[in-house]
Amino acid sequence: MVKTYMTENRLRLVGRAWEIRAVLRTIASNSNATLSQFLSANNAPAEDRTA
Repeated sequence: MVKTYMTENRLRLVGRAWEIRAVLRTIASNSNATLSQFLSANNAPAEDRTA
């Protein structure tokens, strides 16, 4: 199970390597944005949130 922590300018994924790759591929395929643009679009509060 992958744990995802997002802040305004940071994405932290915790899990097994193959799970993290799958999450990154999903993010990349659903959006043509850079990571910075993705994080701005999914603006999180100042503290970490778990998804």
